Amino acid sequence: MRKQFKKYGVIFDLDGTLWDSSYQVGKAWQEVFDRYELGIAVTEEKMAVMMGRTIPEIGEAILPHIEPERRSEILKACCDEECARLGLYGGKLYDGVAELIPELAKRYSLFIVSNCEDGYIQTFMRAHGVEAHISDIECIGRTGLHKGDNIRLIVERNQLEKAVYAGDTERDMHAAHSAGLPFIHAAYGFGKGFEPEYSISSFRELPALLNKVFEV
Repeated sequence: MRKQFKKYGVIFDLDGTLWDSSYQVGKAWQEVFDRYELGIAVTEEKMAVMMGRTIPEIGEAILPHIEPERRSEILKACCDEECARLGLYGGKLYDGVAELIPELAKRYSLFIVSNCEDGYIQTFMRAHGVEAHISDIECIGRTGLHKGDNIRLIVERNQLEKAVYAGDTERDMHAAHSAGLPFIHAAYGFGKGFEPEYSISSFRELPALLNKVFEV
């Protein structure tokens, strides 16, 4: 039996790392935009470009002409609708995630930190049956903090001896480093064009790389 390292934490980003939800999110946002008669088309490709940004950042990019109070109302409706859709249909899990999350949880403590609103991570966990394998979560929607600070919160709250952050964007890498953690680039995700210290081209490569990162 392989040794357990429960004080070693693997902290995951969500979009572009564990799943691609851009299709269902795009459908949800389009429904809300149509309801508000905004005359804006939301494609899967457009949503994919936005993945990893905070909701206010997405709002500024897609709805720059809408006054702030109404924009906040529309964005809240979008978040509610996307969670409803994802709760019904789920997202597209990356290859290996469904099988390996339960296996990794036997050896390490697993966490999720994302730049999302509260409820989004919970929807992912329920939709794909991984709640029992995730020890803790954090997001900007609950704390109002930047991702690096939320990563640090997870480490401190769970008294981790060692930890690593896995994400797909350069912003994820900077967040990990600001929290003092090594970074694993999910190169199959949305973010390209930067040089991380570790990289995987498939989620299935993660267990072997964790042995190297944690020197176990």
